Amino acid sequence: MQYTHLGRSGPSVSRLCLGATNFGPQPDDPAAHSIMDFAQEAGISFFNMANRLDEISPGHKTAPKDYTW
Repeated sequence: MQYTHLGRSGPSVSRLCLGATNFGPQPDDPAAHSIMDFAQEAGISFFNMANRLDEISPGHKTAPKDYTW
């Protein structure tokens, strides 16, 4: 697995990302955990857990009030 630094902050993450958008009602919890465990064992350390990226942006009604961009 290849790793890269995430921005300028320094953490090293895998170049591959597991997109987990469909983990909602699709697989049950044990199946979702099994998928994530398998990915982690393969060296994936980057998980995208966003439900919908288009809903959270600065000033949007769903953005947390104390969220700093």
